[in-house]
Amino acid sequence: MEDKRSVIIIEDDLGLLHMLEQGLVAGGYRCETATNAESAIELLSKTSFDIMLTDVRLPGMNGFDLTGKAKKLRHDMLVIIMTGFVEDFSYEEAITAGASDFIKKPFAVQELLLRIRFVTLQATLLKMTVTDELTGLYNRRGFFTVTEQYLKLSNRQKNLQYMLYLDLDNLKGINDTLGHEGGDHALIETAAVLRDTFRDSDIMARIGGDEFVVVPIGTTEEGTNIATSRLYQNFLAHNEKRKQTYPLSVSVGFACCDPESPCSIDELLSQADKSMYEQKRQKKQSSV
Repeated sequence: MEDKRSVIIIEDDLGLLHMLEQGLVAGGYRCETATNAESAIELLSKTSFDIMLTDVRLPGMNGFDLTGKAKKLRHDMLVIIMTGFVEDFSYEEAITAGASDFIKKPFAVQELLLRIRFVTLQATLLKMTVTDELTGLYNRRGFFTVTEQYLKLSNRQKNLQYMLYLDLDNLKGINDTLGHEGGDHALIETAAVLRDTFRDSDIMARIGGDEFVVVPIGTTEEGTNIATSRLYQNFLAHNEKRKQTYPLSVSVGFACCDPESPCSIDELLSQADKSMYEQKRQKKQSSV
């Protein structure tokens, strides 16, 4: 049996909140609710949801700002913003904030269900074009699409943003020895170690043959360094358990984007790529 999709509803009108919850549950969704942004963020930090439905006007924080914070926690979550004040807010504002749709109150629950199905279908079709078929991570197109939006948000909020650039060591040698099936298996294993190391909310992608990128969401330099150390430890632990004749390892480069002097994704990638090749060069020198 297919798992029900999960929805978090944020609405301070208790009557409307109850009606929406009933309608969505009857439509086959699992629901949790919050009456303010603070409670919603607490829920989102602990639980993964497929869809967030939020009012614009909320106690303490508007729905646009909440959407920005929510997408930092759950960047692949779909968001629908609702409001009865369309003259004060625009569809463009909602989309810029990271929402997938914008619905005007009052509306029938059936219309909401149709909207949810539509944005879910859109997201499914988009995922097919932005996902690396072999590893299940974002492909290059997906990485640029998601990271571009996140960098804009980070720059707007004046947050430093970090990037890790990883190169799978000796993929050519693995292919030459074990064939491309062996190389593919090494890439799949690498993606699995990345998933074990980083959070679901972090952006992970395979952007080239043996090249991977991770953008840790909402972290610090110290947090990024800790995650990098954990990555190396996880590769060591993974190698101890596996039965292959070669060790699985990566060379890692590091880059940072300061919102005081914003940089493009290409510039950030170039910075991280140079750092990665410097580590690879040092590895070769130390092995001589």
